Amino acid sequence: MNTYERQRAVGAMWLAAWQIVRWLPEAAALGVADVAGRVAAWRGGAGSERLRANLGRVVDRGALDAAVVDAHRSYARYWVEAFRAADIGEDDIARRVTTDGFEHLDSVLDEGRGAVVLLAHHGSWDIAARWAEVHGYHLAVVAEIVRPRRLFARFVELREAMGLEVVPLEPRARIGGRGIGPRLGEVLAENHLVGLLTDRDLSGRAPLVDFFGSPCRIPIGATVLARRHDAPIVPITMLQRPGRRWHLQVLEPRRIHDMEIHDAQQQVAVALEEIIRLDPTQWHAFQPIWSRPTRSDGL
Repeated sequence: MNTYERQRAVGAMWLAAWQIVRWLPEAAALGVADVAGRVAAWRGGAGSERLRANLGRVVDRGALDAAVVDAHRSYARYWVEAFRAADIGEDDIARRVTTDGFEHLDSVLDEGRGAVVLLAHHGSWDIAARWAEVHGYHLAVVAEIVRPRRLFARFVELREAMGLEVVPLEPRARIGGRGIGPRLGEVLAENHLVGLLTDRDLSGRAPLVDFFGSPCRIPIGATVLARRHDAPIVPITMLQRPGRRWHLQVLEPRRIHDMEIHDAQQQVAVALEEIIRLDPTQWHAFQPIWSRPTRSDGL
């Protein structure tokens, strides 16, 4: 099987799972996901080992085994909730979500320059996006392209059905030759929100900062956008709660427009730590986060 065929097979599997999850009653879908998460933790594998290595920097050694299992369960729940997010009614989501800290976000928006919403692969951010749109907060998110494109198109369709604006992370030629920066700047100028997942560097070239006590590369997009448009950075996460409920937490804004790049990046790293510490078992860190510094880093 070549790469293209493999991508098509994987895409077909995900699309089938999508339909099954939407067809099942929610309690049944979440029950299946919980079992699947436990089985995945038991089976292990490369992703599970990366998760263990990442969580090992955050939780005590004695709690690590349980944290790894719970993170698998949380991740499986995340996918069920992502697949079903657009189907949740407005009254239902209002009833099932509690919130805290929205005075921070509202005070930032009162300034009229929008906000860069700092997100991590943590909790159920698709549900957060659904809640935000229901309550009048317009959010544009940058989405990494996944293969096959049919699967990516389905993800875009799902998120646009919730009212999100999806800005693909792809070459300039695909989006009118402008790149993503100008559109994100327009969103901020319109006093809306730009959501950026910022806990995994895809470039391998981001500046090193201290992250949970070790050198780590944190994506620079939030810092560049906030500095360029004088927009505060607002860390937000949607925590999964028992009983098919969620808690949306807004943390203290970071104002980094007049900081040097490294100092601003360190503020972003600290904000990410605050998100993850709310519940490390909801950090879905199945990809490499920390890498060994090179000689050129001066470390």
